[in-house]
Amino acid sequence: MKKAFLLGLLVFALYLTPNLCMAQCASFAKNVGKVKLGEFIHDGNYNATVLGTGETAELYKTFFAGQKYRVAISKIESLPNIHFRLVDKDNHILFDNKEHDFTDVWDFTVETTQMLILKLKVLDDFSNNENTTKGCVAVLFGIEKDKKK
Repeated sequence: MKKAFLLGLLVFALYLTPNLCMAQCASFAKNVGKVKLGEFIHDGNYNATVLGTGETAELYKTFFAGQKYRVAISKIESLPNIHFRLVDKDNHILFDNKEHDFTDVWDFTVETTQMLILKLKVLDDFSNNENTTKGCVAVLFGIEKDKKK
């Protein structure tokens, strides 16, 4: 009976661990990532996940014609740089932060309403051969405030 209880407790704890990590990641996005939006108005979505060195993620988002946006990438300090690209549905590269010293913030305007894909990759950490570093990576989007004329 005691073993069954302990086994049940272990399974429950393992079930909660990923949820706790994601909750911490969302909190990280709110507390650290949102600051990078500056004067831009946050769109209300906290896109955050745990990634390790060499891992990738994609985020699909619709952008509206004539609107100025800011994308802001945040990561925990122990992770290497984040390589991100914004591509259209035909995989044409619209922006590549590799060409801009791996900047983590980019402002842009789209000419037509369209869905774009943000492709992220945590760069490999060749200085740390023994362990793969994992940590929170957050992507936030902001919309430029209307300017009074």
